[in-house]
Amino acid sequence: MIESWCVRVPKSLGEPARRILYRRGELVATLKPRVVGDYVAYPVASAERASSILLSEGIEAEPCRDLFEEYRRARAGPAPRGYLVVGDIVLFSGRREELEDLREAARVVMESQPRVKAAFAKVRVEGDYRRPSLVHLAGEKRTWTLHKEHGLRFYVDIAKAYFNPRLAYEHRRVASMASDGERVLDMFSGVGGFSLHIASLARARVLAVDLNPYAAAYAAINVALNRRRLRGEVLVLRADASRLPSILRGGFTRIIMNHPTASVKYLGHACRLAADGAMAHVYVFSLSWLEARDTVLEALEASSCGAEILGVREVLEYSQDTSLYALDVRLIGAPKA
Repeated sequence: MIESWCVRVPKSLGEPARRILYRRGELVATLKPRVVGDYVAYPVASAERASSILLSEGIEAEPCRDLFEEYRRARAGPAPRGYLVVGDIVLFSGRREELEDLREAARVVMESQPRVKAAFAKVRVEGDYRRPSLVHLAGEKRTWTLHKEHGLRFYVDIAKAYFNPRLAYEHRRVASMASDGERVLDMFSGVGGFSLHIASLARARVLAVDLNPYAAAYAAINVALNRRRLRGEVLVLRADASRLPSILRGGFTRIIMNHPTASVKYLGHACRLAADGAMAHVYVFSLSWLEARDTVLEALEASSCGAEILGVREVLEYSQDTSLYALDVRLIGAPKA
């Protein structure tokens, strides 16, 4: 038996809950759900995040921690805790020495989820383009797929551009804050997750920027693919974010900075492009929300940018001791000369 975080839901809602958790990549692949009385407990990577996701879909779930039976004991090494499902591809994270365990986990997922056609392991993310280094585990060897999120469709190539389906809630949260008439800058847009969600809810003008040519190309394809669902306008630009103040007119009312390993380095550039009182959504990896807040405050002070942090929230667990945090920051005035 393996101890894991979990969520409990009434048996009558068990299957809808399982589908939602599976679609969001929250289920722990190697552990079997448990039925306890009138409830079913699903092992998940994060009980807080999983219960929040289910609540957003109208299902109340109780966070828990319990013991679960393995589908099949791993041959060696630690069992993988979770996985991502992107379209019909399942993506595990791990080290090369864990590949045999991951292949077994991939077999379990593909047997239990017939719509999954391919499985890969991400062993690291490399370079300025944030491209994952992948190892094929099972099924088809293609890396492109069509992923659906809140009625929007995204073509994604998991080998050429970073994409995390666990950001679906965050995409929608930020989009729900946008208003008609806004000018939005998505500084590290990837394949267009934040940009398209915003344009689907608000009559806003969104500029999606990414240095990775593959990400920018897929973002443009996804704009065309979802055009009928968009209320706003999305333009795609392939560019280095550090060059944006020299090529763009300022006055953006909302700026999204989803580059967790480097966002704080670009806060000065964001300030120069922001309208007074603009909202910035800054994403960082950190050990705690306090450390995340202090890191952003120090970067803002170093760039002489007036700002007020309105909120800090944990978005997802990245490793055993590190999480991704989202900071909603009000930018006040331009940086001093």
